[in-house]
Amino acid sequence: MSFLKDRFHGVIKKQGLKAGLIPVADLNGENDRLNEIKRLDLEEKDLSNDRHLNNVTELACYLTEKPQSTINLLTDKSQLSKNNHGFSIPEQILVREIPRDISLCQYVLKHPREQLVIENVRENNKTQNFHKMAFAPDIQFYAGTPIVTSKGFTVGTLCVTDSKPGRLPHNMREGLRLLSDQVSNILEFGALKPQFDNLENDKKVSLKADASFYSSASILFTDFVGFTHISEDIDPGELIESLDEFFSTFDQIATKHDLSKVKTIGDSYMATGGIPDGRQGHAKKACMAALDITRAVSGLNVKREVLGQAPWKIRVGVHTGPVIAGVSANGFDVWGDTVNLASRLESSSEPGKVHISDMTRQSLGDTATVTDRGQINIKNKGKIQTYFLDNVSD
Repeated sequence: MSFLKDRFHGVIKKQGLKAGLIPVADLNGENDRLNEIKRLDLEEKDLSNDRHLNNVTELACYLTEKPQSTINLLTDKSQLSKNNHGFSIPEQILVREIPRDISLCQYVLKHPREQLVIENVRENNKTQNFHKMAFAPDIQFYAGTPIVTSKGFTVGTLCVTDSKPGRLPHNMREGLRLLSDQVSNILEFGALKPQFDNLENDKKVSLKADASFYSSASILFTDFVGFTHISEDIDPGELIESLDEFFSTFDQIATKHDLSKVKTIGDSYMATGGIPDGRQGHAKKACMAALDITRAVSGLNVKREVLGQAPWKIRVGVHTGPVIAGVSANGFDVWGDTVNLASRLESSSEPGKVHISDMTRQSLGDTATVTDRGQINIKNKGKIQTYFLDNVSD
């Protein structure tokens, strides 16, 4: 566990114990269970955008009529959300990894072959103090189904939750059990590996391609406000770890919205939509990613608040237009006036805002809600019409 995660876990674990949560203890066969997690190489795998598991968590919500579903891995110290449905970006950040000792899913391990259904979290003797933690999610109903491997070990749970008490009829419980079996099969037999191999091969092929002209693409830029000052007041190791946490989150968001990461330079992050597939709709995807990035930063700043650290404020800019994309000595890159203007939009944005050009706004059609910023002066471009993006509908 990294230094920052260790500190964060220490703080919220202390909150949970102070609130009265009692961790599970004396688990039978725990070492063998943990070895099973290692055998399947589950802890480090990023499954957040896997389409098979996306289908499972979405179907779990439809089946049970509950708003949220997640696939959790239970290690010796942590609960890791490997895939989920129905969570906002800040919620995804907060549930991504928490101490096992303050989780609801830990209680499944006490009876690892049985489903655990808590109809009212605040009235159950094990979980009645859960809501007393400062950063506890609003959960009043919980149903966790064990994910059992072919060797008989419970490595995690498929669970559904709701913000109000409820019940789960037998047919819905059976449906969750069947879905949990599917999760186990996916993890057990390595159904995901060919996808990762194909994705890697696609990247290698794209890097070998000659430079190409794209008549329309969308460029997304981000950077952190006052980064020079931040870098002067923080330990180098902590600075690098913080940047890595932010950028790895941005990578997941880019993948979710079919964007291609171009590069990071210092505290700046650059991604593009519409390359190499050239499909329409890239402006909308880039803008949805931009909004998700601002929400993700807000979520990560909650963790910083817990640790008594100052929040990092982000600016985002998006522009749509023609570009040239290809391979330089430094790898895949994108060039052109569109790139320059996207960068200028980012630098002239405001903290927490997504700044877009009129071309991007037109590409969004009626799906976007914007705030007219009027004519503003952009370096080396003169006055152009721009907007702050408020929302994009699906």
